[in-house]
Amino acid sequence: MQPTIQRLFTHLAIATLTVACAHKNPNERVTGNGGNRLLRVSSHQVTVDLTQEERQALAKVQDRHIISASELDVVNASVVALSKMGFAPVKADTDLQQIEGERNKVVSIRWRMAIRAMLKAKGIPLKGKPDHESIRAFVSIRPGKPADVPLVRARFDITVWDTNGDSRTTTIHDGAIYTCFFSQLNYALFGETHSNSTQSTCDFPSNESIS
Repeated sequence: MQPTIQRLFTHLAIATLTVACAHKNPNERVTGNGGNRLLRVSSHQVTVDLTQEERQALAKVQDRHIISASELDVVNASVVALSKMGFAPVKADTDLQQIEGERNKVVSIRWRMAIRAMLKAKGIPLKGKPDHESIRAFVSIRPGKPADVPLVRARFDITVWDTNGDSRTTTIHDGAIYTCFFSQLNYALFGETHSNSTQSTCDFPSNESIS
């Protein structure tokens, strides 16, 4: 490679890294790197950690003490609650008292995706748009205070894939999905909810983008 061309590539690489660092979110962690805009070999995966303020918001909505129910009853009711919310499959470990579930949803419009696929096939570069999302639920049950009052802790992580195959993952800290889960949990245990309408508490929006 000629020295002039080599210097050009060196300066271009430095400029690319400088721009990327200037716009990098300090809470982002790259968990899978498929290259860069100059040389892309596979998809790019990013995890966005919650800020301190977001972690505090999460702590306010993710825990609930359940009175007048055994831990096993809460485990079984959690499976029912997540299933009602559209999670499938839902798996429970009664020994560890943990429940996991997954819910997938297409967020793009199919005919638009068909046009984008045609353009990309012709070599026209396009910025990725949200294509589908996956929400993973993690629920754990442990003795609370007092010990005969189970403490339920829920966490919902969302991953959004775009049309280029890149993904961004973060923990949902908005209270709507947690309100929905605990409302469904109470209904599964006692046949009642904390609200007048179970449906209204479960109209949580999908996160089509993660900043």
